[in-house]
Amino acid sequence: MNDQFNIYREAEKTEKLTPKQKLIFQSAIELFSERGYANTSTKEISEHAGVSEGSIFRKFKNKEELLMAILTPLTHKILPQDLDKFSRTAYQNGNLNLKYFLTTMINDRISLFKYNHKIMKIFLNEFIYDQHIHDRLIESIPKKSFKQFNEVLDDLKKKQILIDWDNLEIFRFLASNILGYLIEHYIIVDVKKWNEPLEIEHITDFIVKGLTPTK
Repeated sequence: MNDQFNIYREAEKTEKLTPKQKLIFQSAIELFSERGYANTSTKEISEHAGVSEGSIFRKFKNKEELLMAILTPLTHKILPQDLDKFSRTAYQNGNLNLKYFLTTMINDRISLFKYNHKIMKIFLNEFIYDQHIHDRLIESIPKKSFKQFNEVLDDLKKKQILIDWDNLEIFRFLASNILGYLIEHYIIVDVKKWNEPLEIEHITDFIVKGLTPTK
């Protein structure tokens, strides 16, 4: 796979794909991102890849398992792999800085999605419109990542630089704002018509103000 698919290099379902299976995988990404998962058949994927339809089922049980093989490596990286590293970046001159912490995390997540644009488009469409896939994607986020996320948020709240909301509510607040930004600029709007650095700064400022305790 080309460099755009680096997230699959260590993925359990895709690290040992045969050349034919790689063609199937890449064709599925192309067609799912262009037409949508529901509007693409396994026959169309096999024709696009130039292989037999049976080649799909020798590796993936069905179309849904092919979709999950495409999206699961992305869900494994939605939360930073080392949130402790992100919390350490929040220290500047010995003081915790919530804006620096959130700016680092938000920019890192946006870069991940931008670099995997087609996969991101599939993820966003299915996450929003298919409740069954939505639930499977949430379940596929590693429990270790959630544990680290909770520990970092609890530490920030303990130091009184993060609002004392439930951690799941904070996660939803972050996710809805970041995903809303990505949907607007990478699904709906022509990317040439906006000032990316300025808007990322604005969304970061908005999130920081929303999550900073009032005095």
